[in-house]
Amino acid sequence: MIRAGGAESLGVVEIPEPEIHDDEVLVLVQAAGVNPVDTKIRAGTFPRFHPVLPATLGRDISGTIIRSGSEVSEFRTGEEVFGMLDYDRGSYAELAAASPREIARKPFGINHLEAAALPVAALTAWQALFEHGRLRKSQRVLIHGAGGGVGHYAVQFAAWCGAEVLATCAGSDVDFVGSLGAGRPIDYQSERFEEIATGMDLVLDLIGGEIRQRSWSTLKSRGILVSTLPNPKPDGRADVSGREVVVYSSPAQLDVIGRLVADGRVKVHLDRIFLFTEAQKAHDHLEREHSRGKTVLRFP
Repeated sequence: MIRAGGAESLGVVEIPEPEIHDDEVLVLVQAAGVNPVDTKIRAGTFPRFHPVLPATLGRDISGTIIRSGSEVSEFRTGEEVFGMLDYDRGSYAELAAASPREIARKPFGINHLEAAALPVAALTAWQALFEHGRLRKSQRVLIHGAGGGVGHYAVQFAAWCGAEVLATCAGSDVDFVGSLGAGRPIDYQSERFEEIATGMDLVLDLIGGEIRQRSWSTLKSRGILVSTLPNPKPDGRADVSGREVVVYSSPAQLDVIGRLVADGRVKVHLDRIFLFTEAQKAHDHLEREHSRGKTVLRFP
């Protein structure tokens, strides 16, 4: 990232090899996930982080450890890992420094493209449903934006835990979302979700705005709305609550998620794959086109 602005502000430049501290590892990057937060940081509209320029974007990473610091005991050189880096590290690069608290071992049976598509989106879905939303078997959950990166994992996690899943999506994604485990996909372009989804224990809001405001009425008493957008406050109801999810790195959760994927219980849907030199195109795709699942950069 050369400057804040549109996708054209991304460029390929040669930078020094990252220096690692004694408690870090150096990863040869083989794939990097692309997330909406990357486009917001690039545009200068993400309030939590404004990078020192020039900067390397990206949090999702999958690759191979090629060097370990003297204090690292959890991993060995040559191990394949995946994870979510802190904002200031950057995964859109051939080499990246990482802390053991940011990574987990990549399971056998998952390739690097799939692994790089997991961390930010899958951790967000997991933490929203199970930590903030306290979702349990037989509860009813409404998931907005079910065809996207976070949404398509959220549907699968909720179905895996035995919840009854209702999910909004574009009409073109109804069959896809149903195949993920949503018992009732709702085409938001032709149906009013609040007329279908009633008595919900949990709403996962990945959209905000009018969709979030209309969602409060779907909750049962003591229901919870969890949002990836700021300040989810109930609209005139004292018997429901709203919570914002801010994703954090968790190797333990990545281990569980990785096993679910390796065992075939959760599927990674790769929407588009770009060469890492095509990051501009990847950002353009994410911002201007309909996405289903995850967009990933691959490294030669």
